[in-house]
Amino acid sequence: MKKIFKCAAAVAAAAAIALTPALAGCTQISYSSGGTVSIRDVYEEVKAETGNEELTFLEFLEEYLGYSGSQAEELASLKSTINRSMLSAVSVLADFSVPAQPPFAGADEVSSVGSGVIIDIDKQAGDMYVVTNAHVVFYNDAYDEFSTDVSVYLFGYEYESWTENGQYYFSEGQPVTAEVIGASLTYDIAVLKVADSDLVRNSYAVAAEWTDEEEIDIGETVYAIGNPLDEALGATTGIVSRQSQNISIDMYDTDDTSDDFNYRVMRTDVPINEGNSGGGLFDSDGKIVGIVNAKTIGEDVDSMSYAIPASVARRAAENMISAYERTGQANIYISRPVIGVTVTSNGTAPSVDEIGMVSVEELASVSSIQPGSIMRGLLEENDILTNIALYNGDEKVEDVKIVRIETISEVLLAARAGYTLELTVLRADSSAEEGMAELTFSAEIPSNIFSSFI
Repeated sequence: MKKIFKCAAAVAAAAAIALTPALAGCTQISYSSGGTVSIRDVYEEVKAETGNEELTFLEFLEEYLGYSGSQAEELASLKSTINRSMLSAVSVLADFSVPAQPPFAGADEVSSVGSGVIIDIDKQAGDMYVVTNAHVVFYNDAYDEFSTDVSVYLFGYEYESWTENGQYYFSEGQPVTAEVIGASLTYDIAVLKVADSDLVRNSYAVAAEWTDEEEIDIGETVYAIGNPLDEALGATTGIVSRQSQNISIDMYDTDDTSDDFNYRVMRTDVPINEGNSGGGLFDSDGKIVGIVNAKTIGEDVDSMSYAIPASVARRAAENMISAYERTGQANIYISRPVIGVTVTSNGTAPSVDEIGMVSVEELASVSSIQPGSIMRGLLEENDILTNIALYNGDEKVEDVKIVRIETISEVLLAARAGYTLELTVLRADSSAEEGMAELTFSAEIPSNIFSSFI
């Protein structure tokens, strides 16, 4: 049996909040400004105001809003969380002009259909940023490989298409114009910007939050929201089957495998179909844990879908937004520093944490250090890299345990010129306990070591 990895494409309120039991039973609170805020927005505001980040949503509903146990449990349920996430989802329609097929001259139009998730929204301005897959807005044979004609559709405003008696029908819905402001096939992530949209201003749309977890446990309940088969937004559920694996995808639709792209993904059993690409994969708290991008198809294959981990997608998206806001220019590549250190795998081994969660960890070993590397004279060959951190002045921006060789390049997506890179290593030392010494080295990241990746 041949396995085929197939792309699945086809406000916070500033006003003070008075919390009283009288709010019980309400799901929206309207402010005099005309804005609308959900109960979960109030929950986040309360955590911020009280400094109690440990406050659960269930406790908030009972203690602050006066809900009874059964009412609170219903509002805090997975069903409620999925319904809120629907408001963070969009359908994506990208149109392309391609050369007409001989004997005709001129251009034909083709479309790509996918999904996206809102990661930032400014209701007052009518602006939002949407994350999707690069392959949703990419077509290799088009005059412009990345679409210059992109529309997104909020939940409830989607277009419809159907066939009746052999006739094709299309209902336009309410499209919102979007611009591709960043895209990278290397990471299969793109960011779309919507600006000055009245529909966004007056909608129920909300931004989804990224998880801050680097790894999602096997068995974690997750759900995907997307536009399967171009039949409007919907949700499917499942679990994480494997935390990390690598797949290859033929983005150029050729028989030449040398130009395939390799991706580190998490595997799930969540049902997805063409059109789900670019949609969010969420945990039971409604936080984005991945961006859906592919599935395995073939005989005797079932329930093998894939998502780019949030730890990669978030850093890639923030990288693109930072570059766009700094320069005002859209970029169809992504930049990160190349530190001149070659890292290879010294093998993998299972790991079990204190509560019994299992994972597979890889030993990342330094095999060479290039002349001119910012780590030359600090790292040595055969050092085992155990942790990577980034500092912006005194602020620690990243602090991540290295569990595979890809961890380093993924974290470096968050680096900016002038940041300090800190690497922790284990080095053979006969005088140290167990023959290994833990050492930490740091170096400033200059602007001239950044490279661009398509």
